[in-house]
Amino acid sequence: MLRLHALAHPWLDALFVISDALATVRFCATLVLLVVALHALRRERRGALVWLALGLSAMALQSGLKQFVGRPRPRLWPWLVSASGAAMPSGHALASAAFYPLLGHVLARWHPPGARVYRAVGWLLPLVIGCGRVYLGVHWPSDVLVGWLLGALLGGLAWRALGPKGAARAL
Repeated sequence: MLRLHALAHPWLDALFVISDALATVRFCATLVLLVVALHALRRERRGALVWLALGLSAMALQSGLKQFVGRPRPRLWPWLVSASGAAMPSGHALASAAFYPLLGHVLARWHPPGARVYRAVGWLLPLVIGCGRVYLGVHWPSDVLVGWLLGALLGGLAWRALGPKGAARAL
């Protein structure tokens, strides 16, 4: 981690501070509720319920595991962002891996001309967010890896529940 910190640069600081904001509880809760509402407006009951379940399960899983594991956060250098509570798993990594690839999939289904961009951004965001957690010094690399794995598991289950084409059911 100290080698990574040696690469510190103002533009990386800015990138990773912004990425931090994209996976806060407040931002992700808003994102999930927005996607639930959009599914409901499109009369896609299954999509709305899957996203609601995904949001609740991601929050419960990361919160429960943090309490169970209780691993302290690294304190190797001053942080550029605020972080509290236990480190394992990274909630930012878990949420971003659960939500953003699935959001890319859903947006690609809703707007096929942008499918490649939506999917690429959906897979890139969790990588940037997770790497940022280590760069910012608020997580150990293993915290992020576990968060990514758990988030990918939840997102994969949600994708499967939606079906490969995001199967919609009328409300």
